[in-house]
Amino acid sequence: MPDNVKPSNAHIALNVVTDSHSNELKILRDNMLFGSLALSEFGTYCIAYAKTPRIIEKMLDNMFIGDPPGNYDRILDFSMAVTGTLFFTPTQGFLDALPDPPAPG
Repeated sequence: MPDNVKPSNAHIALNVVTDSHSNELKILRDNMLFGSLALSEFGTYCIAYAKTPRIIEKMLDNMFIGDPPGNYDRILDFSMAVTGTLFFTPTQGFLDALPDPPAPG
């Protein structure tokens, strides 16, 4: 669907994050369905990789608060987030810059 046709509260519209120059900030996302009919639990696991946590934080702000505020993600009318985790994976340069541990003894 073209950008000019998407509702402003559509999930895909609120999750395109740009910098101050309107350049789209890159993020790699994927979802996996899960469910248990016996427990009446279903949903998706979402995983996202980004250069900085600020990109993911901005997407979550857009989803839950809205952009502008009040224009929250419509997907939340049909689903509920119950957990989340943020992991940091250091670059090789970051690891190389760490001081050497003290010698034993």
